[in-house]
Amino acid sequence: MILRRDPCGVLCALLTYAAMIYADYVVINWLVAPTFSQSLWGVTHVILFNTVLFLAFIAHFRAMVTDPGIVPINANATIGSCRRLDPRLYGRPAVSESENDESDSGADVMMLKPKFVGEDWSICTRCESYRPPRAHHCRVCRRCVRKMDHHCPWVNNCVGEFNQKYFLQFLLYVGLSSSYALGLVVAAWVYHDDRDSVGINGLYGQNARHARMYPF
Repeated sequence: MILRRDPCGVLCALLTYAAMIYADYVVINWLVAPTFSQSLWGVTHVILFNTVLFLAFIAHFRAMVTDPGIVPINANATIGSCRRLDPRLYGRPAVSESENDESDSGADVMMLKPKFVGEDWSICTRCESYRPPRAHHCRVCRRCVRKMDHHCPWVNNCVGEFNQKYFLQFLLYVGLSSSYALGLVVAAWVYHDDRDSVGINGLYGQNARHARMYPF
């Protein structure tokens, strides 16, 4: 689990959460409440829309705190840190000062040898570390990331090998919630225009007057 302290990224992430919360407020209070509150459809729309929005929150949070696939800077690293990044990249320790010291002192600092495959690995000139194919250096994170797609400020993280699925899930749920909200706008528009009504007043006195079509 990681959390970058980039001010721009943190601000963008907070704006993303604020936008989703505001969208939920608008849909529930200005579309569902004035139009569908007197029927079972109101409860159904509230549950479905909030479920999709909740999944978007979860996907965004996981994309933000999941390690995208940061390549260790050098081979002198702790066993736990390297294997936590990618257990497939680092195998058993190649060099240790004493095998007995490991059991006695519990030291976990050893020389770990990367499992290079052929000659397709390269050296990053910026962070001076070996990197696997399709790994790129991020200027914001200042590290190489495996299968890096881009650095997204809205999730305050790079989109790489290990968090790309959460980023795609976030885009999917945002698209679904936007389509759902657009469908509710059209439904409220048609409903109130056919009945020449503005719906009932909501909790704050709001109605669906904005969903009416007025001939000129």
